Amino acid sequence: SDRGGGAPVIPFGLDPAVEAEMRKMGYVMNQELVEKTRALFAERKNFDLPPGAAMHKDLVYGDHPRQRLDICALPGSGHPVALFVPGGGFNGGDKGFYSHVPHFFARSGFVGAAVNYRLAPEFLFPSGAEDVSRALDWIAGNVQHHGGDPARLFVVAQSAGAVHAASTLFDPAYQPACLPSIRAAALMSGLYEIEADMDAPNANLYFGTDPALYRRRSSAQHASQSKLPVLMTLAELEPPFFAVQAAALLRELGRRVGGAPPFAWLKGHNHLSPVLGMGGPGDQLGDAILTEFRRYA
Repeated sequence: SDRGGGAPVIPFGLDPAVEAEMRKMGYVMNQELVEKTRALFAERKNFDLPPGAAMHKDLVYGDHPRQRLDICALPGSGHPVALFVPGGGFNGGDKGFYSHVPHFFARSGFVGAAVNYRLAPEFLFPSGAEDVSRALDWIAGNVQHHGGDPARLFVVAQSAGAVHAASTLFDPAYQPACLPSIRAAALMSGLYEIEADMDAPNANLYFGTDPALYRRRSSAQHASQSKLPVLMTLAELEPPFFAVQAAALLRELGRRVGGAPPFAWLKGHNHLSPVLGMGGPGDQLGDAILTEFRRYA
């Protein structure tokens, strides 16, 4: 499409045919969208690794079966480390759906990692934040055995994963001991300001049903005190409440010295496609995250 007769607006790294299929699904978030989007990207994921790299799966960082993480180790030592925290609506999701992401970071010179965490409704707030914090501390204590530099940690998180990561990174109650080693983060389409009337599915399943607790449990309330560099993203074809949530966190991060953080609006993408396409044909988001992270590596 054109705007005002100017140059055409280019989809954010998407094949036009793929974008057209996602536009047919509309601005929704449901199981049909999940299945169709995964199918669209199933053959586009890249699992190549650089010479000498190796994937280590289901490393134990806690006693619960969900407290496991994967690491793409690199030869040598001193590589920066990128941890991916996947989404799943608080009650589902798995690092296995996104195992191409650690591969992407490994090809880019980072030790790549991905983590699982305990799920609602059995485990409620703040279990996700606690697990991400614990995983980060485990990585800081062990990643040197996989070629990583424990003093150069980065976090990428999406959807419910971004909810947990934001609480871990911003709320002093859940910050890991290794916080000084975390150089930057990318937060993608999360919930940051919890309210009684929000439309986000399963939010009450994790945060509870007492509105009196929501403000204290909202990571946006703590973000302005953080100095951590943050890249934020929002996909065009997401339900509107994600834009409201992104604005809430941008508002608080904008109160910091230096102004608002970098922000990427992902034209043509839906809630899942930015991560599913990371490192694949035409991907621009991965490059944008790498560019930002390398500023602090």
